[in-house]
Amino acid sequence: MENIRRLFWHKLIHSIRNVGLSTQMALLVIVGTVTMISVFAYLGTGALSESTQRNLQERVLLAQMTASYMDALLQNIENALTETASESYWTEPQRLDYAMEQAYRRLSFFASRVLLVDGQGRMIASKPILLGELSLADAPPVLAALDGKSFAVSHIVQTYPALGPSIFAATPIRDASGKVIYALVITLTFNNTNARAFARPIGLGESGYMDLVAMDGQILASTRPSRVNQQSDHEESLMSMIRDHRQTVSACHDCHTPIAEGVPQAEVLAFAPLDRALWGVTIHQSEAEVFAPTRLLQSRIFALMTVMLTGALTLVYLATRSVIVPVQELTVATRRIAEGDLDSPIEASAQGEVGVLARAFDEMRVRLKQSTEEIQALNRDLDARVQERTTQYEAAARENARLYAELQRKEQMKGELLHRIISAQEDERKRIARELHDETSQSLSAFMVGLQTVQMALHHDPQKASQHLKSCETIAESLLQNIHRLIADLRPSLLDDLGLVPAIAWYGEQRLHPLGIQFHMDQEGVTERLQPALETAFFRIVQEAITNTTRYARASNVWVKLMRQDGLVVLRVADDGQGFDPQVLQRANSQGQGLGLRGMQERASILGGEFELQTAPGKGTVITVRVPLAG
Repeated sequence: MENIRRLFWHKLIHSIRNVGLSTQMALLVIVGTVTMISVFAYLGTGALSESTQRNLQERVLLAQMTASYMDALLQNIENALTETASESYWTEPQRLDYAMEQAYRRLSFFASRVLLVDGQGRMIASKPILLGELSLADAPPVLAALDGKSFAVSHIVQTYPALGPSIFAATPIRDASGKVIYALVITLTFNNTNARAFARPIGLGESGYMDLVAMDGQILASTRPSRVNQQSDHEESLMSMIRDHRQTVSACHDCHTPIAEGVPQAEVLAFAPLDRALWGVTIHQSEAEVFAPTRLLQSRIFALMTVMLTGALTLVYLATRSVIVPVQELTVATRRIAEGDLDSPIEASAQGEVGVLARAFDEMRVRLKQSTEEIQALNRDLDARVQERTTQYEAAARENARLYAELQRKEQMKGELLHRIISAQEDERKRIARELHDETSQSLSAFMVGLQTVQMALHHDPQKASQHLKSCETIAESLLQNIHRLIADLRPSLLDDLGLVPAIAWYGEQRLHPLGIQFHMDQEGVTERLQPALETAFFRIVQEAITNTTRYARASNVWVKLMRQDGLVVLRVADDGQGFDPQVLQRANSQGQGLGLRGMQERASILGGEFELQTAPGKGTVITVRVPLAG
C-alpha cells in the first residue's frame, strides 16, 4: 500500500511538471483559493474564541474589582470601629451617653444604628434610641467581640423584631487592665452613599446587574434596589463558592424572572468572593448583550473574507493572462542563450516585472562574455585574499581569547559578590539567633518557671501565688519589650517613614540612654533622602556599631555623624570606650565581635564604598564608611 501511494504522488508531481504554464496557474489559483478559505476560517474561529473569552474575563475582573472595593470598605469600617472603641470615655459610666453620641457621629456613614452590648450580649444603649430589650447573644460577631476578637462581621443575615434583617460588625471595648467589658456593635447598611460600586456601576450594559450576597444567599446590596434583602438565585452554588473562596464565570438562565414575563433568557453569571467576609459579588448579564461584539465581529469577518476572496480571484485571473504570453517569449530567448548564442539580443516586448526580467537576461548575455575574461584575474587575486583573511582570523581568535578571559574574571567577581551577600545574610541570622537565645529564650524559661511556681502555690498559699503571678507579669512585660526591640532592630518603621537620620537618632537613644551612655547625632550637607539601599546599609552599620559599643566598649559617649564630601556620603561612628586590638578583624572571637566588624566591611563593599577602622586598647573606636553618591 505504501509503494502504491508513493507511485501515485510521483506520477502526480511528474504530470504537473509536464503541463503548460496556463494549467499550472489554474491549479495554483484553485489551491490558493482553498488555502485562503481555510486560513480565514481558522483565523476567524480563533478571533471569535478570543473575543468570547475576553468578554467573559471582563465580567470576572469587574466582579473581582467590586469584591476588592467591598474588602476595602470593610477595612475602613474595621478601622473606624476599633478606633472608636479605643476611646477612654467608654470606661466612665457617667459619660456613656456622650460616648454613644460620638460613636454614632463617626460611624453613621457605614451604620444605621450603633449598639452597646454588655458581657451577656444584652443591649444597654442604642443610637438612635431603641425602645425595649434586645439580646444579641446569638449573633456570632457579638460573641466573637466579647471573646476578645478585635473585629468581627456577620456572614449571614439575622432578623430581630426590633431591628429587622441585620448584618452586624462588632469590636470589644476594654477597661484599663485590658479586660473586655462591652462590645460596640453596628448594623451595617450599604446604600448609594457608602457603596458607590452599586450606585454607579460600570460595564454592566442595559441588561446587567450586580449583587452583594451573604453566606446564606441573601442580597445585601444591589444595583437594582428592589433585590436588596431578597434571596439570591443559585443559592447552593453561591454558598459553595463563598465557602471554598473561588471565583467563576459561566452561562445560566435568569431563573428569577416570573413565568408570566416569558421564557427565561440565557445569561452570563460571574462571581468573585470577598477576603474579609464570607460574602461574594455576582454579576448577571444577558448573553445577547455580552456576546453582541463577538457576533458583530463574526459577521464582519465573513463579509471581509468574501470581499477578499472575490478580489483575489479577479486579480489572479488578470495576472495570469498578462504574464503567460511574455513568459513564453522569454523562455524561447533563454533557450538560445543556453545553446551558446550570446550574440542575438533579447527584446523586451512586455512591461513590468517580465520586461525587467527580459532586460536583465540581455544584460546577463552581455556580461557573460566579460565574466569569462575576468575569471582568470579573479583567480589570481584569490590567493592573496585568502592569506589576508587567514591573518584577520588569527587576530580575531586572539581577541576572542582575551574576551573569554575577561568574561571568566567577571564571572569570578560575580561569585565573590554573591558569597559576600550570603555571608552578610548569615551573619545577620546569627545575630538574631544570639539575641533570641541570650534574652528572649531565657525570659521565656523564667516565665515558665514562674507559672509552674504559681500553679504549685495556688492551692496552698494564694497570697504567695499572687506575688509570683506579679513576678510573671513583670517577666512578660520585659519579654514583650525585648521582642519589640528585636523587631525594631530588624527594620524600624522610622527608616521607611522619615529617613536615615531620624531612624539613627531614635535607635541610638533607645539603646544607649537606658545604659547611661550619652548619644550625639550630627549631620552636614545631607538634606535629602538617600537611596533606599544606602539608607538600609548605613543604618545596619550604625546598629552593629552601637551593639558592639554596648557589649564591649564600656563607653560613656557615642558620636554619629553623616555628611557629604566631594561626591561621597560619609558615615562616622565613634565612642570613648576602651578600644581593642584591630587584629580581631582577622578572626571571629567567641563573642562575635569580629563577625560584626566583618559584616560592616561587607556592607560597605557591596555599595562600592570604603570601610576604615581606627582603634587601639584604651583609645576608643572610630568607624568611617565612605560611599560614592549615584549620579
